[in-house]
Amino acid sequence: MTTLDAIIVGAVQGFTEFLPVSSSGNLVVTRYFYGVPDLTLQFDVLLHGGTLAAVVAALWKDILAIGRDVLAWNERGKRLLTALVIATVPGALFGYLFGGRIDELFCEKGIMRGGLMISPYQLVGAAFICTAYFILRPANDIIKKRLAAGEAGTAMSAITYQNALVIGLAQALAVVPGISRSGATLSAGIWSGMSQRDAARFSFLMAIPIILGAVAHQVHEAWVPLQYDANMRPMLVGVACAAVTGFIAVKWMLRLLESKDLHKFIVYLWIIGLLCVAS
Repeated sequence: MTTLDAIIVGAVQGFTEFLPVSSSGNLVVTRYFYGVPDLTLQFDVLLHGGTLAAVVAALWKDILAIGRDVLAWNERGKRLLTALVIATVPGALFGYLFGGRIDELFCEKGIMRGGLMISPYQLVGAAFICTAYFILRPANDIIKKRLAAGEAGTAMSAITYQNALVIGLAQALAVVPGISRSGATLSAGIWSGMSQRDAARFSFLMAIPIILGAVAHQVHEAWVPLQYDANMRPMLVGVACAAVTGFIAVKWMLRLLESKDLHKFIVYLWIIGLLCVAS
């Protein structure tokens, strides 16, 4: 992998991990249409580390506040910690049970139906369209109504355990490349009554245990010791790019949702989805 390849992969991973457009789906498209080679285990682990650093840096105040509340074991701390655990379990379970098989279909082999080969990027394209129409569109309608009426939803601290479970089940859908994890959890949070900004904050906080779990799973499945050599240099550049772009994406989404809706992401997903399906 060249340094340019690593920068492109890092930028795609960083931006799309926290924008509602599916990082896994965009990486499949990047690999097939740009020609980026398959990611090594080392690079994949490091990329996850970069996006983890991005979300921690962007939300350190929230993380610190939650940590203080948990240590004090007050009502807010107990509620948020329990909600995050509840919301994390479905996605972790679905990923463990079905992630390997789904990745094989959507990232490697595709599906044969009626003598017709449906390629991985075409499957991802269909998933992009599903994200736009079935996930982002309903949430976008709610946001537009709120903005027009000058209304705001509930705070993250008021989340119920039932709502956390709904958000967790939405996250489980994102085991499919092309179904956006951040889009699904953001939309579920908005649908459950949370304000756009707080739904996004909760979605981004949920990414922390999921990223940690993904790294732990990779290490368990096929650990390769990280060794610094000439091959590591472009990887580190890509990881730095993922961290910087991820940080920008988190901050931009939080600002955008204060006064804008999700229309631009819906348009993007329809365009890239149709292009993939038609290719």
